[in-house]
Amino acid sequence: MNSFKQKLQHIMDWEYFPILVFTFLILIFHLFVRPSGDDIIYGTVFYKEPVLTFIQDAYFNWSSRIIIMPVAAFFAGNSFWLFAIANILVYFLLATMISKLFVYENKLQANWVIVFLLVCVPFVTMMTTAGWVVTNIHYLWPLTFSLVALYPIKKIYFNEVFRGYEYLLYLVATVFGMNMEIVAAILVTLYSVFVVYFATKKKFSLYLLIVLLVLLGNIVFVFICPGNGVREMQEIIANYPEYATFGIIQKLAVSATSFVFSIDQNFLLLITTGLAWFFSWQTYKKWPFRLIGISPFIFCIMVNTVRVIVLSPKFNHLFSLVTGNTIHEWITFSGITNGYLGFFHYLGLVLMTFFVIALMLMTVLLFKDSNKLGIAILAVGASVMSRVVMGFSPTVYVSGARTFLFQYIAMVIFGLIMYQEFNPLMRAENQQRLFWVLCFMGGCGYLESFFKLI
Repeated sequence: MNSFKQKLQHIMDWEYFPILVFTFLILIFHLFVRPSGDDIIYGTVFYKEPVLTFIQDAYFNWSSRIIIMPVAAFFAGNSFWLFAIANILVYFLLATMISKLFVYENKLQANWVIVFLLVCVPFVTMMTTAGWVVTNIHYLWPLTFSLVALYPIKKIYFNEVFRGYEYLLYLVATVFGMNMEIVAAILVTLYSVFVVYFATKKKFSLYLLIVLLVLLGNIVFVFICPGNGVREMQEIIANYPEYATFGIIQKLAVSATSFVFSIDQNFLLLITTGLAWFFSWQTYKKWPFRLIGISPFIFCIMVNTVRVIVLSPKFNHLFSLVTGNTIHEWITFSGITNGYLGFFHYLGLVLMTFFVIALMLMTVLLFKDSNKLGIAILAVGASVMSRVVMGFSPTVYVSGARTFLFQYIAMVIFGLIMYQEFNPLMRAENQQRLFWVLCFMGGCGYLESFFKLI
């Protein structure tokens, strides 16, 4: 009996045990979800035409995702449990790669924090928007493989040795990830930054240079792919005709309002901005700095409040009882997401601009004396830009919640970096309290997703 307890304790003390727990929690999701929406459409593809014909049709008529789309069609057309096994492994890989890229010490505790933050990501509502199978493969898989693609940068930075087979694995992950446009932009940006950085440090890497050239070639491929232009025109005609007349400012306004009205109810942004508020108030005693620290948290509270006001039938009913009018006489979701831009769109742009400025200032203030300042800025910058680029797509509202995945994972990374940087500076009892607060919030976030399944 004692031997069994020792073995169990040994497993629980393993630094990757939290990620096994996360994987099990994701497995539970797969017991309840089933193919739907685009899963059904993709599932019939290879009964109608050969793979190469499907890829050719996609290239000329729909999308440059000529790698992702046939993979999605394959899994959608076979047993759901074949996909479930592969998908669960991808979720495991997601958490593992965040750990390998951004955790340097006290790995067991840090990996628990990764799990607490990840379970607050509303995977269920995001990944069922176009079908569980298709949405995961089009969004989660490229994002996860992009983290694998970034791992060589860390190994080169720390002068770690590459095994021969690793080059092939990293290259395959890069090719799959870059087939998704947002991921392609992220990878080419980061590889460009680090190729230049390593060049200044006289640390030349032929592998990084080759991958950068592949990434740049892929960007050209995305722009010249005729299917992307065809799809954009079809989406504009079908979903957002006015979009064809928009300039840069109008598209930025659309991006800003889509953040407010398309985001899911979730705990993640509240936790990460709440941590920033807490740590900034621990670090600074002057009120101007404290106001900068709390501003992003207040903004997130406002966003959640606006969503309740506009989207909640119960609130609308209460408003009608009190005022005799409906809130929808003033503002409606359909009014925001259709037609020409109005006051609320530009108000959203102004507020989002202040939010982004406060977020970046908060990040600089928190990490100005830390060697993690660059990573923190990259994480927050990736979070912001992942939403900005959505304004340049006519499907910004139609795509809905799933497009927030990139922002959420960037904020998971930012929250992890903050925790590792500032938690050790607190007293031991406060560290323990914060750990259990994150555990409680993670539990609430997971239950929120779980209850949407049953």
